[in-house]
Amino acid sequence: MKKWIVLIAFSVCCAAAISFIKIDQAASKKVIYIKGGDPVLADRVSQSDQFIIYEADGGHGMFMKDDVTSVGTIQVQKKTSMLNMIDRTKQQVMADMGFSATVIHAADSRLLVFLIALGLTSGIMQLTLLLVTMIKTHWLASPAKEQDSSDADKNSVFTPDDEETSEYRDLVLFFLKIFKLQNGLGSDAVSRFSIDSTAAPGKRKVFELGVKGNSDWINRRMSIAPLGEDSGSKSKCYYVIYDTHMVVKIPPERVTDIAKYINDIRREVQITSQLAPMACIVPMVSVILKKIQKLPFEKSLTQEQLEKQYIRMVEEKPEYQDYLKIGDCFAFFMELTNNFFLGSVIDELHKQKNEIGEEIRESPEVAWNQEAFTTRYGLESLPVFESLQTLYRRCETQALQVIKETGQDTTIHQFHLKNWFLACITGEDLQGTDKDVDADLLVKIKKEFSTIFKANPKQVNDLVRLLKTQLATKTFLKSRQQIQNVASNMLTLLCQLKEKRIALRDLKPDNLFLDAAPDNYPVFLNDLSSFSIGVIDVETAVSLVPKADGSIAQPLIGGTPLYATPLHLLKNQTISKFFGDLPEALHLEDWFATIAIIFRAITGKNLFPRAARTFPALLKILKSSRNRSAPDEATVKKMSRTFWSAAVVDMKKQLTAFSDILNRLTVLIPEEMQKPIKSELEREKACLSQAIQKHISLFPLTKSQKNKAFLVSAAMADITKQIDRWENTDKLPEQHRQIAPQMVSFLKNLNRLKKGEKEKRDAVSSAAMSPCEISAYSLIEAMFQIAFRAMYKSPWKALTKPTQQTEEKIAVKDDRDLVTTIISTD
Repeated sequence: MKKWIVLIAFSVCCAAAISFIKIDQAASKKVIYIKGGDPVLADRVSQSDQFIIYEADGGHGMFMKDDVTSVGTIQVQKKTSMLNMIDRTKQQVMADMGFSATVIHAADSRLLVFLIALGLTSGIMQLTLLLVTMIKTHWLASPAKEQDSSDADKNSVFTPDDEETSEYRDLVLFFLKIFKLQNGLGSDAVSRFSIDSTAAPGKRKVFELGVKGNSDWINRRMSIAPLGEDSGSKSKCYYVIYDTHMVVKIPPERVTDIAKYINDIRREVQITSQLAPMACIVPMVSVILKKIQKLPFEKSLTQEQLEKQYIRMVEEKPEYQDYLKIGDCFAFFMELTNNFFLGSVIDELHKQKNEIGEEIRESPEVAWNQEAFTTRYGLESLPVFESLQTLYRRCETQALQVIKETGQDTTIHQFHLKNWFLACITGEDLQGTDKDVDADLLVKIKKEFSTIFKANPKQVNDLVRLLKTQLATKTFLKSRQQIQNVASNMLTLLCQLKEKRIALRDLKPDNLFLDAAPDNYPVFLNDLSSFSIGVIDVETAVSLVPKADGSIAQPLIGGTPLYATPLHLLKNQTISKFFGDLPEALHLEDWFATIAIIFRAITGKNLFPRAARTFPALLKILKSSRNRSAPDEATVKKMSRTFWSAAVVDMKKQLTAFSDILNRLTVLIPEEMQKPIKSELEREKACLSQAIQKHISLFPLTKSQKNKAFLVSAAMADITKQIDRWENTDKLPEQHRQIAPQMVSFLKNLNRLKKGEKEKRDAVSSAAMSPCEISAYSLIEAMFQIAFRAMYKSPWKALTKPTQQTEEKIAVKDDRDLVTTIISTD
């Protein structure tokens, strides 16, 4: 009895002590360095093409990659309460065992420690007594046989200490398991993997897999690459090459129930059936199972029949379910053939194959000939040419001084100095001459040139910017027809989705592929009819055909920020309540994404970077609502204002920055879209006509009705003459000189409005022709306006900020946002 009292007392002390014991714990933290801001410490960081996503203290956040300078790792020492450590372990273990949150919360850690301590101490006591007895009884027993060293290696997996490898560990282990089965080996066969260091650098990682056969190692290679932008709310996808090309999708919410897993696959198959004959790639169990178990008469079965057979096999034979799990949850596998991801094609179309150095080396004499320079880069490049010559003369003087000090002035010619100067601008190493040049001399010259460049950053930056613009223009002109065809086929895809009554709700380049003869890439891009755009994965898709009760199924909430709107975060009943026609609203989610995809296809840039950055704020607004599942109008309005204010700024900035390219490229409009696009263009033309009349009527210096009538009907050339007249102040009467700046600003703004009206008038005329082709600029602007007016209700008031200025002052201001401001309001 005394023995048990001691044990209980000891266990109580252990349970009480854990509240006061603190342990020094070294933790590895990620550091995100923000441009112009304080560094952010995070527990975990993941990256995509556009975002840095992080977790810190149980919360989540994200930054655009352009706002982040770098991501590092530091070791942080901190004292952690043992009770907290035990609490976290308890919650994880009990959650994995399937206990509910209520039971987990009720299970006090101190009580668990008491029971564990009591069990361990009593067990140790019993074991000690048993050992004493055995020693007494069997003290002459022979020692146990040593374990065979060859068995010690069984089940071991050799992995390199590489941080990037750990991200792919579960995937590699999964395919190692498949590799063992393909070679007739058991799951306990010795295996290993490592990263191939000779593979090309980048996101794609090549792995060397190895399994121990009967006599020797059997090796093979595979590759894994992250796929798409990680929104933090949807599945992680990987592009895997193992026997075949495939996409492996790991859902954010762990799927452990086979029935749910099969139902999810069948749901996506139903969506693709509704989309037929559109090309679709969706998850199938046969992608993996056919690698390890062949079916009889397999070659005579269609893909649909084959999939049904494998699903039946999985349902009837649970042992095959493990071959569909990565870690302890089911994953989805989609097989590709030789398809090209649209995202990769777009990147390839905009890849500048010639760097700045090659642009210079292509015609090095151009840098020293004013006529050749302005012919190649335009008359507006003359200031850059003059700055280049000034910069060179400074460098030449300094280089000659360095050469003179070394005594090599007779061996260096001027053309060598010019070549070194241009090489230094492009960041290349300086090459010697036909005669030996001391390497130290080249180092000194490059150092002097670099010092001069640092002292004159504007001249260097202007030249580099000019060269990059030239490269971008050459790349665009080379790929122009292909880009036009991609953009036109995106509109065709959008119309097909509406016709099939499906809303995909996560349209983005990495979820789309080109359906064409792969051996004919990229030639097929030159012919609009030689390819179409297919869909990869319909996880977020929903059928717009009402169910028996008249409702539409609730799709998954969430999307990819660069291609999403606030509606992606709202449930069906909320969308219906505040935005009306639910099928039309869901279709407009794809409409909005198509705008962003077409812009990226044409420019290689993202259309809505600011709008994408608002999504953490949108989620915060939604969470602050009294009812997150059914937010009130104030919440929906606040979310909409936050998002669309940023989206309008994005549109203004990007359309202005890329206006030249967007106006030079035309897009073929499908017949189904011609009516709404033409109607929108006519509305915008009417808005601009109204803006012109308002601009003239409110200008205080045009009081004469005759002058106003002249300005309303005047051609742009006539307005330009008036601008020249008012800018030439020396020839103006004295009483007109004071108002000249005001008149010039007014007339320039008027000409801009008239130019916009002419563009819309031309677009309306083009939209009435067959085939219907309009500029990408007019198309993107019109599609945006349609989406904006549908998703931002007019009673919520205009997005423009209130101003204290009078209408008259606004009218004479050179306000470049005026057109969009008028068009954006009803």
